[in-house]
Amino acid sequence: MTTTTPAAPARRRLILHAGTHKTASTDIQSRLLRSRGLLEEQNVQYRFPLKDVAHFKPLTKAITRGQWDVWHDYLETMAGSSGDLLLSAEQFAPRLTQRKTIRTLRSLAQQHGYELTIVIFIRSQLDYINSRYAYTLKRFYHTTTFESYVKEVLAGRLPSSGTFTGPKAKRSDVFDFWNYFAALLQERERGLDVRFIPFRQTDPDPLRQLLTTLDLNPDLDWAASRSEALNQSPGPRATWLAREVGLRLARHGISHRVIENSSAIIPQEQSFRRWKDGSYWGFDRDLARVVRRHFKDNNDRFAKAVWGRRWKEVFIQDRTLLKRPQAVYAPETASEMVAMQRIADHVLLRIERRQQPRAFNQLREALERLGSTLPGTI
Repeated sequence: MTTTTPAAPARRRLILHAGTHKTASTDIQSRLLRSRGLLEEQNVQYRFPLKDVAHFKPLTKAITRGQWDVWHDYLETMAGSSGDLLLSAEQFAPRLTQRKTIRTLRSLAQQHGYELTIVIFIRSQLDYINSRYAYTLKRFYHTTTFESYVKEVLAGRLPSSGTFTGPKAKRSDVFDFWNYFAALLQERERGLDVRFIPFRQTDPDPLRQLLTTLDLNPDLDWAASRSEALNQSPGPRATWLAREVGLRLARHGISHRVIENSSAIIPQEQSFRRWKDGSYWGFDRDLARVVRRHFKDNNDRFAKAVWGRRWKEVFIQDRTLLKRPQAVYAPETASEMVAMQRIADHVLLRIERRQQPRAFNQLREALERLGSTLPGTI
């Protein structure tokens, strides 16, 4: 009589969707949350570590602090659930550049019956640099011009990355994927399941890209995007205004860290002014070519290692970006300059008032805003 050995139960996946920054993570997370029931039908759990907190930041912070008991506690609470476990936070990406962290996470996953899978979106440097510049400027992280920002990037520095030191320090080579993700690439060669997705190259919808990469059916009735989950990018006038306000904040000694919801100030002003300028694009064709040449060799190394092809064969839209017309703003007349400077002064005044709330401030702001829309203003 022959006997057969029972097959070992298939290990579940602990899936970390780790950004990167400016690759539609907020939108993806919003849609995953609203599609949680559909995920469970696909045998995937999407559960947060804390009650009444709809994000995974406690887990990313625990990595920085070396508090691995937080991870053990979370995974123990999920022990009774079946299937894969999906976590999504762009804050994972910088922490996954350290080999020790990657190996600790892999070991921790195995202890709880999971195989670690890491998924990261990769965005073309031209698109990524432009988007990150506008984003950091609107949050008042720096006051660098676009040309100077690109120069710093190519020199291996990143404006605003020096605001943290010690274990919170940020690496400045975020655009050089071959070096930035070197530890992940090495662990990938050792068998770790790491999947890099070329952002919006194979599909215009990043959620569909993620689902396809995870072997889930992208054609089911997944939740659609919502405008509030899309980070509004400032247009040319709003980007110019963000830098002007940033310069004023610096002169008045006001740090971006003390400004509540700083990322909403410039987009709200743009909406109030009804500026329909289109998207900001800081590159002219010469600067775009300089950036492409700078990253070409390492991009090809990365693409060959990850996708088995050259970079330009994967990021086919780079050709369009190289030819994209520059879309920036600067006041053309003295009166236009005066009007824009007045708007910047008013935004600064509102920020200052919010640091020291007083009676009637909201009414005063409303009246001043109304006055700023009279003829002669922008």
